[in-house]
Amino acid sequence: MKTYITLWFSSEGENPVRVVNELKEIGFEPVYGNYDMAYSWDKKPSIDDILYLADIVKKKLNGKGVLFKLETI
Repeated sequence: MKTYITLWFSSEGENPVRVVNELKEIGFEPVYGNYDMAYSWDKKPSIDDILYLADIVKKKLNGKGVLFKLETI
């Protein structure tokens, strides 16, 4: 399974390259297509696993002027 993230940047916020690098630190990789990045799970994640990842993403993006949406499929 993968968790995909879509990012919306503000012109008043952090540089997109820095945001991508922050997310790469926690295991996301840039992708082409409908999403900006993807996190590959090594096992089927539980709801708690997905929520924990969402918490980590929120902490990484806090104060950076970036909105995000996660989708796990």
